[in-house]
Amino acid sequence: MEWYIVLILLVTSLMMFLFIGVPVAFSLGFLSVIAALIFWPGTSGLYGVALAGYGHMSNYTLVCVPLFILMAQLVMHSRMGTDSYEVADRFLRRLPGGLGMTSAVFGAIFGAVCGASTAGTATVGLLSLPEMIQRRYNSGMSGAIVAFSGALSILIPPSVILILYGTLANESIGALFAGGIIPGILLTFLALVYIFIRVKINPEVAPRDEVRFTWKEKFSSLWKVWSLLLVIIALLSTIYTGVATPTEASAIACLLVFLIAISKKALDLKTIRQALLHTVRTTAMIGWIIIGATSFGYVVIYSGCAAELTDWVVSLPLSTNTIVIILMIGFLIMGMFLDPAAIVMMTTPIIMPILNALQIDTLWFGILMAVNMCAGNISPPMGLNLYIVKGLMPGEVQLSRLFVAAVPFILLDVATITLIMVFPGIVTWFPSLVV
Repeated sequence: MEWYIVLILLVTSLMMFLFIGVPVAFSLGFLSVIAALIFWPGTSGLYGVALAGYGHMSNYTLVCVPLFILMAQLVMHSRMGTDSYEVADRFLRRLPGGLGMTSAVFGAIFGAVCGASTAGTATVGLLSLPEMIQRRYNSGMSGAIVAFSGALSILIPPSVILILYGTLANESIGALFAGGIIPGILLTFLALVYIFIRVKINPEVAPRDEVRFTWKEKFSSLWKVWSLLLVIIALLSTIYTGVATPTEASAIACLLVFLIAISKKALDLKTIRQALLHTVRTTAMIGWIIIGATSFGYVVIYSGCAAELTDWVVSLPLSTNTIVIILMIGFLIMGMFLDPAAIVMMTTPIIMPILNALQIDTLWFGILMAVNMCAGNISPPMGLNLYIVKGLMPGEVQLSRLFVAAVPFILLDVATITLIMVFPGIVTWFPSLVV
């Protein structure tokens, strides 16, 4: 059977399973088992599929995934997130669309201790949506801002998506974290500019707040963010000074957040139990996706499809940038329907031979992929962050309005991808200094 027929059958079968509602992880796993029984005689194929899933799950680097998720949960349940939001609000409130800007800035700050888009969206939404509704902000724009702000956790370190990509691409996690910082700041800045211009053109979408804070009140509030800044500095400095690996740094940062939350008397046994349960559930979900996706990748690679696909792509009369653009379009379409973790785990083993054959920098490409996942998480019809926001705004906004309002922010992601492609140093410059 020709390789392209095998690949088409695999992809079509996967889409069919997803369409009838089978979870992503089990769709990938079940399809891998069936393919192994068809392509390889006896139990050798099943053994290879099982070993692929187990082998990746035993990777020491993945220990940092539950630690970063737990850290985000502890920050959510303490006052660290609320205090940071209030400080940002004091500085930005008087600007056109100030509360929307506050949400974007807080999303970037919280992303630096979160790592998961869903947690980021829920936290930003719980803090900002009630106030934006109270101040008569346009509901569609408010929801889109929150969805976009939460998606920044995919790009800004410590991103779980970058960790998953790094383990599969054999790329330094520390370098990926460093590479995501400047694009994350750039994307946040573009969002602030868009909100400012949009409100300037149509002030009715975000009525100006008349409450004023003196500069003394603004700067005196900065002490509230010392704890969150301490965690961010401790996390990044231990990685880039070589004191700790990203996995060890995640444990240090998680312990630090726990001690700070205890000192603020923000945790009790019930809260700790909720944080641990959420961490276990989220980690288990990611774990099953990893097992299913790596098993699927094993089938694609050892059936010969990956090698044949690489040879075919390399033989095309297309420039490297054109191929990257085609891949980005493909990722954006997949992001409209699939979870970012599933996309990364499923596609990275397949595209790595192509990237290596074309001598594409895997660090640079990983950040491009992360920005693309940010866009996918707010893209209709299945943009997960939009559904989370809808759940936080019952009766306030129709899902169709959120879809329309999210389009400008998707275009901001596309603009960032374009800038990174034109100026690769946006990604590669900082890692070259610190890693």
